[in-house]
Amino acid sequence: GLMSGFVAVVSTIGYAAPRWQVEGSIFTGREPDEARWNIEKPRLDSWSVRASWSPTPAWVVQASHGFLKQPETLHAEQDERRTTASVQYADHRGGLSAMLAFSAKNRDPGPTMTAWLGEANWAVSDYDNLFARIENVRNDELFSDHGDPFHDRAFRVTKLQAGYARRIPLSDSFHLALGGSIAAFAKPDALDAAYGRKPVGATVFARFSIGR
Repeated sequence: GLMSGFVAVVSTIGYAAPRWQVEGSIFTGREPDEARWNIEKPRLDSWSVRASWSPTPAWVVQASHGFLKQPETLHAEQDERRTTASVQYADHRGGLSAMLAFSAKNRDPGPTMTAWLGEANWAVSDYDNLFARIENVRNDELFSDHGDPFHDRAFRVTKLQAGYARRIPLSDSFHLALGGSIAAFAKPDALDAAYGRKPVGATVFARFSIGR
């Protein structure tokens, strides 16, 4: 496709069986430059592989690994290797779904940033949903100012979130969902000056959907 003057060229090949599939891709690793209206030359210098396995209809296990050739313009000397793994469960009859995921981003040269994610959604009834999520991330991009003493310093931060959504059928095909969530954060004391001692956030939302 064509987006902001950048041609995204991806070549993918794969094989799918009833319970598993594997695929690989080659693509351009570098992000587009600041000249958004020109057409950049595609370079198939990066690659990724993915595999998934579904032992039963309710379970899916996946893993992926990719190499990106100098993806960041501001860090042109660094390549990246990214790895992900996840386990997903969905019991459509009982209304429960959950996922546990892990990711690692290794800069070469540079550190490895890891992250964990766990989330669950429970359809208590045809109209009521409860959801919860926990994220634990090691991040070195919390301070963008190059003059800040914490610039490029990695911190591990945890986010805990829980919420509720109410589905309101408007007709057989149109639905409205109203809900909200509350999130709390656990972080190192060194971040207190920038983010507060005990940061808490709240979100309200409305979602309109079409279909059964």
